[in-house]
Amino acid sequence: MQSSLRPSDIAVLLYICVHPGEAYGQMASILGISKSTAHGAVARLQRSGLVHADDDKRLEVSPRATVELLLMGVPYVFPAVTVPKARGIPTGLAAAGPSDAELVDATVMVWPSRLGTTIGVGVPPLIATAPDIALRDPAVYRLLALVDAVRAGDVRERETAATALRNAVIGVLRA
Repeated sequence: MQSSLRPSDIAVLLYICVHPGEAYGQMASILGISKSTAHGAVARLQRSGLVHADDDKRLEVSPRATVELLLMGVPYVFPAVTVPKARGIPTGLAAAGPSDAELVDATVMVWPSRLGTTIGVGVPPLIATAPDIALRDPAVYRLLALVDAVRAGDVRERETAATALRNAVIGVLRA
């Protein structure tokens, strides 16, 4: 069976990084997807070796594989086709937090959306509901924003985002 990942599967993967073992209903609600879409994404992630169930049947990510995919695969498999100027919700290092953006002179990137007021380079989100996720779950929002910095940032932004993603994925799993 083909296990090609979809862009929205990355959002599910990041959700599991932040909330290992949470119910599909909660995952679907936060990500703005149906339960069946969440189940399908988890099945593809499991076939890809990125997610597994622990002894208590709680979903958790495989940290090394997750970091490799986010840093080495996503930018090529789901490249960002940017729009020079858009209004929307901040993404990239501008959204990831001051500590991440301070390290470099980061380009302001946004997910084009009527919900936002920030002007910047438009980056289509991996999941259409990303602007809503920004309001519902700040931790998942931050990881999605860091992935966008890897997808669309310049070299310094990608390096900063890569370090922050590594720390976030490994740190969340140690907590």
